[in-house]
Amino acid sequence: MLSLPLDARALRLRRFALAALIAAVGLTFASLVFDALFREDCATVASWKYCKFSAHLTERALAVLLFGGLYAAARPRRAAPLTAVLGTATAMPALLLAAGGATLIAFAALLPSLGHLLLAVTAWGAGVAFLAAATLRATAPWSAWSMAGRRMGLAFWILVLAGFALPEIADTLFPLWHIAAFTRLSFDAVTFATGAVGLELLSYPEEYVLQHGNFAIKVGQSCSGVEGLALITAFLGGYAMLFRHEIRVARLALVLPIALALSWVLNILRIVMLIWIGVHISPTLAVEGFHSHAGWLMFSALALALITTIHGIAWFQKDAGGRTVHARGPALAPFFDDWNVARLLPFAVFMLSALVASTFWQAPELAYPLRAMVMLAVLWLVRRPLLALAWRLDPLALGAGATIGTAWLASHPADAAAPALAVLGPAALAIWIATRMIGTTLLVPVIEELFFRSYLLDRLGAGRGMQGALLAVAISTAGFAVLHDRWLAAALAGLVFAWLAMRPGGRITDAVVAHMSANGIIAVWAITTGDWSMI
Repeated sequence: MLSLPLDARALRLRRFALAALIAAVGLTFASLVFDALFREDCATVASWKYCKFSAHLTERALAVLLFGGLYAAARPRRAAPLTAVLGTATAMPALLLAAGGATLIAFAALLPSLGHLLLAVTAWGAGVAFLAAATLRATAPWSAWSMAGRRMGLAFWILVLAGFALPEIADTLFPLWHIAAFTRLSFDAVTFATGAVGLELLSYPEEYVLQHGNFAIKVGQSCSGVEGLALITAFLGGYAMLFRHEIRVARLALVLPIALALSWVLNILRIVMLIWIGVHISPTLAVEGFHSHAGWLMFSALALALITTIHGIAWFQKDAGGRTVHARGPALAPFFDDWNVARLLPFAVFMLSALVASTFWQAPELAYPLRAMVMLAVLWLVRRPLLALAWRLDPLALGAGATIGTAWLASHPADAAAPALAVLGPAALAIWIATRMIGTTLLVPVIEELFFRSYLLDRLGAGRGMQGALLAVAISTAGFAVLHDRWLAAALAGLVFAWLAMRPGGRITDAVVAHMSANGIIAVWAITTGDWSMI
């Protein structure tokens, strides 16, 4: 299998990429399972504190990451035991922990239908703990985390606890933020914005309610945006305190009005998007999906954007010469040329696009043209490492792929995509079919094989003897199978792809070609029969 030499910087980048992938995919998976299966009934079998903590898992994780990372950046000497060894940990323990966590959460998703809700909630919590441990272990050994934890000051642990408790802190301070004039301003702004995007709503200003049919939303105190203003103010205040020796605090104060304005505008945008989703897609998706996480995601994105901007502008720094290094632009090119980035980034974007489709589309398959464009774009960014591979049309790979595709067609599922596609006109349907063919036959095989049969097999030690190879193939194949409805057939296909890549003289490109061949057979069948559920 192809393995490019890595220097220390690339090794560190690989570890961060692996940790980010585990955290993002794991957090998304855990949150979706909890929201779909446990949110309503959790308190009937478990402590309400546990249920409330779990319901806001995404917000807490983002806050802890933001606050903890901010402190570590401001106090590099305290974090030195950790930063000095980043990239030296082996990937195997982290991947095993991640596999265990994903398995526990998947197991938890099956239990409610069997009447074991308490066991399901418990297994879900254990899975989250495993995924958190996997994220930490992917970046550094446990000994480094232990030493760094002992050296961190009291302020660090206060910030971490504040991050975990941020939803409760916001709820406690909520009554203090009632400003009638500001609530009215936000309501009027939402009313104007919804009209500008073509939403025809009934307005009840006295109650701050906007309604369309049976879907109504109250743009009251909790939606006014005051909470976001308070959070951004507190965040910038804490940032100024931690970095007071590196930045010019007086100049930083000039950023506050801009940050507050951006926070308010993002809040208005969030409400407009929520209403649009509720009117055009699904009220349940709007209230229980988008509304649950959008506010905290926007706060985190704004906070990170502010930090990046401030650190990238020398005018804010006390030592301008030492800080302008953060603003250099050409450093992006090596990132996309890195072999591990080429194997990890497309898969992460592929999974994220699936999450976005399921969040904003009631029929996620209709979003496939946009997903295909995103996949093509990310593959273009990492094209240089991919073009450097030794591509060939191996007859054995083509034949194995054709056999897999034929076997896949043998078990024919019900046509699940037809009702969703029925709403498309002729032109839209033609675009959907074309992008689906390209994505299924050309893009997805590259993305999945680079991740499962190249990156995972390498990181799991496929080249370390027969025992290591068997374990690596088993874990990577299990992960591949989880992505497919027909997991058994997918697992068997994954074993064949792994063999093609690992056999004497085999290449990762052979697995890609076989995957393309298999999907191509299925695509031809779908075009011939019109059964789009096959792809």
